[in-house]
Amino acid sequence: MLTLAAVADHKGIRFDRAAVHIERHISEGKSWSTDFRIGIELGDHLTPRERKILFNSARLCEVNKMLSGRFNFDYRIL
Repeated sequence: MLTLAAVADHKGIRFDRAAVHIERHISEGKSWSTDFRIGIELGDHLTPRERKILFNSARLCEVNKMLSGRFNFDYRIL
């Protein structure tokens, strides 16, 4: 949400509210995987161009980049 608000402010887009819906599915087995389905409600007052700008900013935000990357864990007893 912070990314959406910052981009909207920078681009001069009126950003009143947003709702984010997240579904998570975990596949178990030899190799675990987690799938996320994310829906973003931006309201009806935005133009198609403004909606696309805000949608892409959410899709390409730092949190998405972090969660989309590979995870490595280094456990140690201290």
